[in-house]
Amino acid sequence: MQSRDRKVLLDTSVWINALRGLSPEIVAITKKLLNEDRVVTCDPVILEIRRWLRSRERKRVLPLFDALLRLSFDERLWDDAGDLDASMRQKGITIPPMDILIAQVCLHYSIPLFTLDDHFSLIPGLKLFKSGSF
Repeated sequence: MQSRDRKVLLDTSVWINALRGLSPEIVAITKKLLNEDRVVTCDPVILEIRRWLRSRERKRVLPLFDALLRLSFDERLWDDAGDLDASMRQKGITIPPMDILIAQVCLHYSIPLFTLDDHFSLIPGLKLFKSGSF
């Protein structure tokens, strides 16, 4: 699979940045990935986005997420996420639980994560999307 065909999961940090237009580079990359139909999502990201959205933004933004492929999150992933969190804590690394869930989805489906949060780089085996790689 060529890199331009490879799916990417966008973390909430990227969505917030892109939807608010905080960084022209992040906006451009997000638009390009969406136009190439490379973006997937998952329940933890949807939960965070729904928490973040202001009332007036919901009508504009939520249909976009309805159009994306949402990767399933079954009981095995919950168990694996708990084990991942425990292993990180044993190393003295604490990562927000929702981010552990997002990372576990990416690990399970072997999908790179596009994020602006540095703590994801501490998770062994997690592939991070680099803006220069698209």
